[in-house]
Amino acid sequence: MSKQVDPVMEDEINIAFGTSQLYAPHVGCVIASIVRRAVGAKLRFLILHEGITDEDKARMESIAPHARVGGILIGDADVPAYADTLHFSRPILFRLALEKRAPADCRRVLYLDADLIVLGDVRELWATDLAGSPMGATLEAEGHQGPFAERHGLHLSKDGYLNSGVLLIDLEKVRAEKLFTAAMEFLNRQEVAPLYADQDALNFVMWDRWRPLPPSWNALASMVLPGTARAMPEALRFDTRLPHVVHFSGSHKPWAKGEYHPWSWLYWDNLAHTPFVADVVKEWGVGPLERFRLWLRWLRRKPRGAGARLGA
Repeated sequence: MSKQVDPVMEDEINIAFGTSQLYAPHVGCVIASIVRRAVGAKLRFLILHEGITDEDKARMESIAPHARVGGILIGDADVPAYADTLHFSRPILFRLALEKRAPADCRRVLYLDADLIVLGDVRELWATDLAGSPMGATLEAEGHQGPFAERHGLHLSKDGYLNSGVLLIDLEKVRAEKLFTAAMEFLNRQEVAPLYADQDALNFVMWDRWRPLPPSWNALASMVLPGTARAMPEALRFDTRLPHVVHFSGSHKPWAKGEYHPWSWLYWDNLAHTPFVADVVKEWGVGPLERFRLWLRWLRRKPRGAGARLGA
């Protein structure tokens, strides 16, 4: 599936995030997880934001001292009019601004949500051949295809309904066809905000056009939690194997006290490589005892061989 292609894409790997001030520490944690496992890679981080502080931008730069970190300020014109009414956070829509707001020399970009941890080398994902598709993504494991297709008058897709948490984007093609503009227009046509906001918009525009990525690059909570993983096809089960990306989707945020995820320790392990630890502890009240319990849970529930791969 992944193979080396003639890098029409630049040597530098462009990685984008959408964030608010509240999520800045979590973006920093994702950056730390990337640089720990892509030693020597030439990286550029693009932070789509609505007002993170200069201090937090400097802290992000300190996490990746050999990378470029650029901030892109997002305004009301970059998001749908109803953005403030979403039950999701507003920054999930910022990825749609990449078409117009990413630097002109950015021809391919990897977009990542802020509630995940990268456990593999992003250079492997970056080299994926998109085979002419505008975007690579992984399948949404929750089975949204049927209801979504019926709601919007679409045929059942050969590829299914994508999850927008990890997107490998051919930005040249997106710009040429104004695909993210079309996604914004889809959102602005809806009388009621779609249940999955930008994810619904991207699925509508990319229906039957996106390139499936190996599910290991976006292991959702339902694919990792022992109770729900058992109901998944073998290819989508990661309760006993370690994926390249673990996505803390849904309510199972590792920084939220009392939320259950068997691998929450991976978040705290990577956060320890950032200057944001004290901020997260203060905001969420996850003290040393709670973090020790998360570490014990990880030791009990981690996939076999995970220690060797993670260097722990």
